[in-house]
Amino acid sequence: MSYAASSADRAATIAAIARSRAASHPDADTRSTLTKIAALLDDAATGFRTSTPAVINGVIMNEIPGEAWIALTEAESIAADSPASGFPATLGQYVTRRTGFDLPPPLSPSGKVVIAEEMRLVVHLRRIHTRLVAAEPDTAVADLLEEAFRLHDKHADLARSLAAAAARPDLQSGAPTVVEIRTPATTAQLRRAHDLHGDTLAYALVHQRPPCHSAEHAVPAAANQMVSHLGATVPSCEAHRGAAADAARELYNALH
Repeated sequence: MSYAASSADRAATIAAIARSRAASHPDADTRSTLTKIAALLDDAATGFRTSTPAVINGVIMNEIPGEAWIALTEAESIAADSPASGFPATLGQYVTRRTGFDLPPPLSPSGKVVIAEEMRLVVHLRRIHTRLVAAEPDTAVADLLEEAFRLHDKHADLARSLAAAAARPDLQSGAPTVVEIRTPATTAQLRRAHDLHGDTLAYALVHQRPPCHSAEHAVPAAANQMVSHLGATVPSCEAHRGAAADAARELYNALH
């Protein structure tokens, strides 16, 4: 498939992803934004399909038509101004590039749990980018683009969570108080325990012993308890329960 044809297909695929998100998004302004992005990607696809690339010494040049470039630039500008759309400001690269894809800007979080989550997202996105380099069949490209934008959306959610946490002074005020409870049998019981006893709870691990979350152990050590902050759980040994409480609160804030 020629560069122009595959670029047109990728633009049309991203337009379809934007329309799918618009159809289910609860916010009216974001739905409108996603619809605009989809229309601009349609324009980019048309630009690639109707262009006549230059031929030099018998070689067809991989060109970005002016109409497509303008449409992609405007779509990127809208995405940059509307993080809730879930599209990165670099969305055009997934139409015009075949290698060398940019990753989201680093968040540089300070907490171990958020650092680990960001690393997980970036590693997964690198793998998707590697697969996109070799991908050609339409169905494979469509699936990979869908996954790439899902990861970009999660990274943007993490960035918003960090910004919201930084703006809330109550989240900066010392370690949470940990209340010990009887081991809950179900998540519903854990929710009721939080309602009764507070935001941060600890309970004994009965059946499973995952490794303690702390990296301070010379060798992996089994956790003997679980620390939960409003349902966000971190396994811990007795010595690192305070750090686990901080990590559980941080994990909760990153996910909400």
